[in-house]
Amino acid sequence: MATKKYRVAVVGGAGTWGRYYLRAYANHPDCEIVALVDRARARRQAFADRYGVQVVYDTLDDLLTKEVPDIVSVILPVGHNPGAVIACAEAGVKAVSCEKPIAAELSQADAMVRICRERGTAFGCGTGYWDAPHLPETADWIRAGNIGRPTGAAIPGGLPVEVSGGGCVQLTMMRLLTGMEVEWVEGWALPPEAGWMPPVDMPEVETDSPAYGRLGLSGGIVCDIPEPRPDQRVFCPVAIQGENGRVWISSPKPILIEGRGAASTPVYPEFLDAPRKDGFTSAIERLMRAVDAGEEALCSGHDYRQALEIAIALKQSAQRGHQRISLPLEDRSLKLYPHPYRLKGGDVAGWESIGYTGPPEVA
Repeated sequence: MATKKYRVAVVGGAGTWGRYYLRAYANHPDCEIVALVDRARARRQAFADRYGVQVVYDTLDDLLTKEVPDIVSVILPVGHNPGAVIACAEAGVKAVSCEKPIAAELSQADAMVRICRERGTAFGCGTGYWDAPHLPETADWIRAGNIGRPTGAAIPGGLPVEVSGGGCVQLTMMRLLTGMEVEWVEGWALPPEAGWMPPVDMPEVETDSPAYGRLGLSGGIVCDIPEPRPDQRVFCPVAIQGENGRVWISSPKPILIEGRGAASTPVYPEFLDAPRKDGFTSAIERLMRAVDAGEEALCSGHDYRQALEIAIALKQSAQRGHQRISLPLEDRSLKLYPHPYRLKGGDVAGWESIGYTGPPEVA
């Protein structure tokens, strides 16, 4: 029988996404779940019983007062992310993760990244690196020079629902594949989709909504984000053009092209034949590797902080007549509030508000 190595707690483990982290940890031979934290007591107990978790708490403070796990996955509404991640870092947790978007206010995301680095806590965010098949391997393949120097990038379907809440995934993928930072943006925004309406007293520029535009990257290239079309569903979150080939991220596998013009041809590197691991298993294993290596987690809080900044800049540019805005933004108090469900959670905003029939149940 394998010896348990990592002592893990899941905060919000009885929620829509938290249950998947809970399952991934419970099924991993190198992990021991030492606590499940969730205020929904009846639902929490059902999940604890299902996965053999012996200790449950109402709050993260209750947990950290009793013990400090090696790894804590915080799967809470966005409004709770900053306080929870910082509390884990200050308590001495070795690795912490949260879900997307990282925060509503840019200064909060800054504090999360800074304090985790100061305390030596590896900080992971989201599952963007594993939301498309073979994404990290494709990024390595591009960086090995297989399509030559990147000459352009695109997010072909635009950011059709939320520039931050959902778009942070595509923006994070784009940064990974190009290996470049965004230096300026020119943005356009559309009204929030039906059902995505924010509180009535919130300025439009601070509300998550569809967006599009142009991003100037540090390698001297541009990432084009076309206007999303409601009648067209695009199955390619990111595309990269190179001097000697192209890449389209798609499912079940990315499309990789080497060469130009008549000499171009699809290629099939060996990594495309590797079985795809469950995304949540990959997400928790990046935290384990970060603990062992003592370094920043793959698909990090920094990555999602950068995505939030890009999203905010697109909205700010749209408000200012599509003016080009340079990054990093000087005003770190700028905000972008996601859908109320993402901000406050289903138990507060209502599960039906985002299309669920009710709270999650134990499978």
